[in-house]
Amino acid sequence: LNLTTSAKHAALGGYNVTSWDADPNNAMANPALMNREMHGQFGINYVTHIADVKNASFSGVYRLSDVDYVSLHGQYLDYGDIVGTDEIGTITGDFKAKDAAIILGYAREIADYWTVGANIKYINSSIEMYKSSDIGVNLGISFHEFDDRTKVGLDFRNIGKQIQTFSGKRERLPLQVKLGVAHELEHVPLELSLTLHDLQKFDISQTYNKSGQEVNTGRKIADHIAVGAELFPGKDFNLRLGYNFKRGNELAIEGVRSLSGLTYGFGVRMNAFRIEFGHSNYHTSGGANHFSLLINLDRIVQGRDYWRSN
Repeated sequence: LNLTTSAKHAALGGYNVTSWDADPNNAMANPALMNREMHGQFGINYVTHIADVKNASFSGVYRLSDVDYVSLHGQYLDYGDIVGTDEIGTITGDFKAKDAAIILGYAREIADYWTVGANIKYINSSIEMYKSSDIGVNLGISFHEFDDRTKVGLDFRNIGKQIQTFSGKRERLPLQVKLGVAHELEHVPLELSLTLHDLQKFDISQTYNKSGQEVNTGRKIADHIAVGAELFPGKDFNLRLGYNFKRGNELAIEGVRSLSGLTYGFGVRMNAFRIEFGHSNYHTSGGANHFSLLINLDRIVQGRDYWRSN
């Protein structure tokens, strides 16, 4: 439920909640990011994780009125074939594990620079013959157009309750609180972003670092930080770079230059389509590749009339 699905967000460090543009995937990360530029936009995402884990999702946003928006999202995660064994290690055959969610969102502009939003999602998970289902809610607040360059976003994810348990033991949804700020430089086409994630708990770090020493307070603070930079924001071509401190700290290997935590990617627009790519470095053994296709449905349907009306 906390995995990054968008190629753009993956390239910006993995936790962005401030992106204010036409990408409908932003509304899955923070429902308060819905805006008039997203109307008629549809996004499809595909992620190849380590160990052949596959993640696919889609997002669409529709503008109901001058201040009201709705969104629809879907997410599917396939863990692939898993070898099953009994209690003494005898192989009993392969089994599968899959997760899926359908998400409905609503946002409203409550003032010139303020938007609030909520996503409600039905979640289903299956592991071999065992199944679980949940209802979860995301709540978001966005403050944008400050000096026409600064945006602030706050997101509360996975507030909810398990409806059906796997085997009688009720589990909590993975609550996550994120606070982000982004600022576009005045004389350079560059937007910088800073996101503080997992604010619901201070200590989210491992007990020991890669040198075997106990993690100090500075490291515990740094593990909440993800940073990103986007060159040419809002244009037809973008370059993106980010760093996820927690990932870099926990997955680095002593004496090995692995670049764990580094993220990067690009976006390019071609007529009514936009192609996005993002890569997240996890470990020397590999990383995750994110692919997004954004489609301007309004432009496709209206054809030449799209330019006249816009």
